[in-house]
Amino acid sequence: MYVTRPMSRYLADPKAAAEEPPEGPGSGFLVVVDEATKELASRCCGLSWDRRLKDLPFPQSRQLALQHSNAVHPAFTGIECCLAILGVCAGDFRRRRPWQPHSCAHRLRCIRWYRCSKEEDKTSCCFCTCVKDVKPRPFDSGDVYQQMEMAQSGSRSFKAESVTSDGIPPEYLRKKGWKVSIASPKYDLADDAQGVNRERRHQMPPDLDAPPVVVGKWYVPFLFVKADGERRLKDQAKRTTFYEMTLEQSWEQIYTATAGEVNQQEVAVMATMRRQTALLGGTDAVKEGSPYIDGGTMWFRPAAAAADGGVGLDKVVWEKMRWEMEKEGWWVAAGNGDDGEERIQRVERRDSGLGSWNKFSCYVLVERFVLRRMDRSVALTCEFRHTDKIRVKWA
Repeated sequence: MYVTRPMSRYLADPKAAAEEPPEGPGSGFLVVVDEATKELASRCCGLSWDRRLKDLPFPQSRQLALQHSNAVHPAFTGIECCLAILGVCAGDFRRRRPWQPHSCAHRLRCIRWYRCSKEEDKTSCCFCTCVKDVKPRPFDSGDVYQQMEMAQSGSRSFKAESVTSDGIPPEYLRKKGWKVSIASPKYDLADDAQGVNRERRHQMPPDLDAPPVVVGKWYVPFLFVKADGERRLKDQAKRTTFYEMTLEQSWEQIYTATAGEVNQQEVAVMATMRRQTALLGGTDAVKEGSPYIDGGTMWFRPAAAAADGGVGLDKVVWEKMRWEMEKEGWWVAAGNGDDGEERIQRVERRDSGLGSWNKFSCYVLVERFVLRRMDRSVALTCEFRHTDKIRVKWA
């Protein structure tokens, strides 16, 4: 799950790239081209802006165009190769180590995920040694051969190296001195995801009946979300390149009683609830036993037998969600690994000096991760109930 940073921040202060990555697993940065970026890179008295990149990091809110210089005529550049570069989760931002997705054509007609070749893939060709690039493979967040490290190799030019000692980048990145510019196609990505607001989260909503309060926000690239109603990856990318992930807080009523039903001075609360639940589309229940892991993906399948589809989250996203829940003891998973039903039993007493009351209500704090598409429709909701955070209201 990624937080955003404006590209102008790095243009104004190159030292900003030394910022440590966000806390927790599955964390990273997305660089967004903002209006200040265009002002800092303006030319012709502000009539246009220079789209050529002269330094790292690369932005993720725009598609990038890569060009190679001609060896005989360095000023001549070949055909553009459109691509997108995504930083590794929990990677060191200063090392600029990105995964390497490659999209052919501006309209995402084809999506390929390139992988470094190995030394063993070298073959003899005439009087020299050639490297046979391995075929693109499905995205795997744990595959280090899909990760490359970018660095400058000259003025406005870059090079790529594998993060493994025996890795060899694909041909279009293997050659040093390629140049990158910002292409016209852009993604719906704003500089408004800053992770968790710790202060607001610890305050918790003051109004027990108020609508959910957002206490955290991230973006999740489509590669970390499987299926989501689309059978083909390119269709999913066209529909939603980046998902919005928010962490929301609200109070859920778990018990209520009236003055005529109980002792006037105390109320015995008895309630049963599931500590962890999930909803597809924000409304449809998931299948019993969900989520379950399969091939590095946490799958949420619909409970309805006749229903198709479901949503899968890459394990690094799920690990980040659980880490945020369990950080500082906010939510603790059951010791036996079963986060099913839990029974709440407690007695609430009211000071007789506060006068009479008509209705008693008991609430538990619910925190939910809501995954939304670009069109604001909900793809998945994961709810966590904090049974140690109880509030009551006498009315």
